[in-house]
Amino acid sequence: MNILIADDDSTSRSMLVGVLEKNGFRVAEADDGKRAWLTLQQPDAPRMVILDWLMPEMDGSEVLRRVRDIQTDRPPYIIMLTSKGDKADVIAGLAAGANDYLAKPFDIGELFARLQVGRRMIELQDVLISKADELRRTQNDLHVLAARLQTVRELERTTLARELHDSFGPRLTSLQMDLMWLDRQLSAARIPDLADCYDRIVAMVPLVECLTEQTQNLCASLRPNVLFELGLAAAIEWQAEDLAKRTGLNCSIALPACEFDLEENIALPLFRIVQEALTNVIRHAQATHVEVNLDFSNNHLELEIRDDGGGFPPDSTSGVQALGLLGIRERAGGIGGTVEFSNPPGRGASVKVKVPMPGGTDQTPMEKYK
Repeated sequence: MNILIADDDSTSRSMLVGVLEKNGFRVAEADDGKRAWLTLQQPDAPRMVILDWLMPEMDGSEVLRRVRDIQTDRPPYIIMLTSKGDKADVIAGLAAGANDYLAKPFDIGELFARLQVGRRMIELQDVLISKADELRRTQNDLHVLAARLQTVRELERTTLARELHDSFGPRLTSLQMDLMWLDRQLSAARIPDLADCYDRIVAMVPLVECLTEQTQNLCASLRPNVLFELGLAAAIEWQAEDLAKRTGLNCSIALPACEFDLEENIALPLFRIVQEALTNVIRHAQATHVEVNLDFSNNHLELEIRDDGGGFPPDSTSGVQALGLLGIRERAGGIGGTVEFSNPPGRGASVKVKVPMPGGTDQTPMEKYK
């Protein structure tokens, strides 16, 4: 750790430099208050300072005042080491901004003990700053995600309205017109043209089949019935089969050999994570193969989606460019889980979710290939 010794007494300063360097400190020196102040203004200024009170150009109390006036989240830890040892002097030094105070002559062991306290304070300060930075990044990500979710919600409504208007509307109108024609034919006094009626009925069948399929697809996207009726494992199989059918991507899955039940509030987020991860693979990974592994181990449920594509680009797991991954992280966090994004050596990308499952049992996964 870097430390500044500010003392106009060259003998005292040289002794401290020798002792501190032998104990692993990187030492900078100042023989007056002005040099000390200039050193502490540098971007790479020492985080610890041993400061004398009585110095030329600028005394220690003025250096303290100026240092404490600087608005920084990493202020130096300053120990005043001075011949002014009266109680009033100690109070004045601490009031001026010193973190600690030691009067000359001093015991080197006591000084090192106080330096260790300072080191621990600086390390804790760094940890707090790191956590605060992480919290700010998380908050920014949440703001971005919230805005994106609102946009997605409106987009889904727009898509649903368009599907109903552009696809359901014309077909329903066509069916309505054919049914009205049949009604007129059957209501007429004359015998209807049965061949014509038959042709109209035959023409209505594919319209009804198309509407039925579209309705099922819309319902499945809004609420996956296979998940709620058959469980998470069956839903993952269904999703893998659908993916392979739509895209041609080779997809293998490994599921627990034994049947298991999950509460809906856990199964649904996990299924949505699988959907989002597979969507990312299709859109971005340029992969030829993807694996979905679900397993119980050590009272945890572990879900991993791994592909052989290009992997995650640097700095791609946070911010505006990673909304899908942010959604995965939030879904996992919402059920008490954790998520890890990684680029395994020689492979593409991996999304690994781990959720605590009290009372869970270890089970052997069962391989299936799609």
